[in-house]
Amino acid sequence: MNMKTISLSLAALILLVVAGCDKTIDVTQPGEYIPSANDELATAWAPFLADTNALVVPAPPADVTAELATVKAAVAGRTSEQNAAIAYWSSSALMRWNEIACGLVAKYNVAPYAERNADGTFTGQFISDPNKPFTNPPYASRMYALLSIANYDGLIKAWQVKYKYNRAAPYTLDPSISPAVAKSTLPSYPSEDAVIAASARDLLTFLFPLEKDYLAQKAKECMDVRVWAGANLPSDIAAGDSLGHAVAQLAIAYSKTDGMSKANDQARWKVKEATITTTYPHWTSQEIPARPPMLPFFGEVKMWNVPNVEAVRPGPPPEFGSAQWNKDMDEMRDLTKNRTREQVRIANFWEDGSGTYCPPGHWNLIACNDIRAAKFSTVRAARVLAYLNSAEHDAAVSCWDTKYTYVTPRPRQVDPSVTMSAGLPNFPGYTSGHSNYSAAAATVLGHFFPANAASYTAMAKEAADSRVYSRIHVRTDCEVGVTQGNAIGAYAVQRAMKERE
Repeated sequence: MNMKTISLSLAALILLVVAGCDKTIDVTQPGEYIPSANDELATAWAPFLADTNALVVPAPPADVTAELATVKAAVAGRTSEQNAAIAYWSSSALMRWNEIACGLVAKYNVAPYAERNADGTFTGQFISDPNKPFTNPPYASRMYALLSIANYDGLIKAWQVKYKYNRAAPYTLDPSISPAVAKSTLPSYPSEDAVIAASARDLLTFLFPLEKDYLAQKAKECMDVRVWAGANLPSDIAAGDSLGHAVAQLAIAYSKTDGMSKANDQARWKVKEATITTTYPHWTSQEIPARPPMLPFFGEVKMWNVPNVEAVRPGPPPEFGSAQWNKDMDEMRDLTKNRTREQVRIANFWEDGSGTYCPPGHWNLIACNDIRAAKFSTVRAARVLAYLNSAEHDAAVSCWDTKYTYVTPRPRQVDPSVTMSAGLPNFPGYTSGHSNYSAAAATVLGHFFPANAASYTAMAKEAADSRVYSRIHVRTDCEVGVTQGNAIGAYAVQRAMKERE
């Protein structure tokens, strides 16, 4: 494990602690993010949501005299609190909203609990509040994808408008304005930070309705700091807010037809499961009381890059009692008794279980660290996150399709002597979600950061191995999962390569 990964371990620890006590999330306190280029070519990049192309942003007002006076007054009257807010958001609004999303996943990553009668007996129902979504890995991967795609698509449109009107920043229009952030040659209309804030605010409010006030406050602050800092005119902000809102509505409309509403149809699952025949015992919930299987039809949710689940669905797992089956189970028994300290460390580092930002969130943190190091423009950074998270979403869909196609048991169900060092997930084993997510992420990030490709591959292998060391998965689950994730990531890369990067 290199120093980069060790630092990520510390970041993950800070993330977990902060998410447990507050809705905000600060894994790092980086300085101001100053991109090394503007990426004018982004005007030709293709959005994921095709309807974004039809959005219209009006021309900026010609007379900005009053607006410049507003900015000058805001700059002159800044408070210490406003300066702190400028420092927070100038480290990259895009990545701050990614951190906020991670924090919400961690906050709501709590499984529905069993409802009890007055005498303590189970009623047969599990508490589920639609206002408090269970941000399990599939839910989280879908959310990260919708958020990053809305950000990216909004920024593509913003870049088109920026270079259509080429309005300069306030400090260029009036050199007497001394900005609190680095000067930029990027056209200021509309504000990219406002686009990001508005799209994130509206989409996350749709997915986390109880966070409406919190998200509105964070979005307002994100936009206000651009005026306080002397970086944008009020009309830049208003145009960005309107554009971000419009893109979020497109993403929300998409989400209402992607199949998620049918992913937890338990009655239909009971009918389907009865038709599945295997040589091994079907997976059953090991929880007490038994909980219904998690999202048995998430495998039917629409994918972003892969044409259909059959294109990446692996063949069946080893037959019960076969040499490979027995080999996998013998490894589980051995690890129950003989784990090394390094294996324990790896299992703990990659667990990403209840109360965390889930495996896709872990890879978002890795991506953001490398985006910062590369000093990508905001739109290019959004592009990386959109392709990463669309692949993570597709990995979840493909993995869940596989799980509920073969319905394999977890090692402990086969042999109760196999103990685990992590919580037992409430869904079938084959294939491993961690392995799928990590291999897909490594493939996509390796495309955008080729110098780091070998490191990503090693991380993905370690993430897959971690599930073996936890005895959550047999090795076949993980090895096939890595192959599956690599194929899913390749579809995302293939899509990205169609554009001039």
